[in-house]
Amino acid sequence: MKTVRGMKIGSHDASQLRSLDELMRIFGSAKRYAFNRLLEGRNAKDIIQHLPRPFRLNKRFAEDAVLLAQSLISSQRELLPIRLEDVQAKIEKTEKKIEEYQHGRKTPKKVDLPTCLAGLQRQLEKLKSKENELKHHLDQGTIPRVIFGGKQNFYKRLKGNITNEEWKELRSNQLYARGDKSKKGI
Repeated sequence: MKTVRGMKIGSHDASQLRSLDELMRIFGSAKRYAFNRLLEGRNAKDIIQHLPRPFRLNKRFAEDAVLLAQSLISSQRELLPIRLEDVQAKIEKTEKKIEEYQHGRKTPKKVDLPTCLAGLQRQLEKLKSKENELKHHLDQGTIPRVIFGGKQNFYKRLKGNITNEEWKELRSNQLYARGDKSKKGI
């Protein structure tokens, strides 16, 4: 039986919070490192043995980092067919809209007809490109690129809406630790 506990830190001691932030930063780096090594095809046990040295983590944190990386890869593989179905449904919907506008069953409200059709055509090309990319990943057994910290936050960083420090904080704000029954859950 597994028990999950969300924890909230009540301490206002700055040194303890800095230590926790540093641990979360190191754990996030280890998780990203493990994720990339797993994608390269390395063995999880080898990664677990290697992680404690460069990241100054104990074995349990190294195992947790690899476990999270493995779960991320497996969830991306499971989501791939669903994402492909969604894109294909959007393609059908966009093609139907184009047909309705071309045959006069619908008229655009905000722009003229040629502008509307050109926009829908660009959208259709983009969706078909995405469909081909997802099919390629499905055929090759790979996964699409993963952005740690969130795609929206990544683009906010590119546009300069958030600072580099905020971006790094968003990437490294997670810590995962499992208890061990043989050590009374500690």
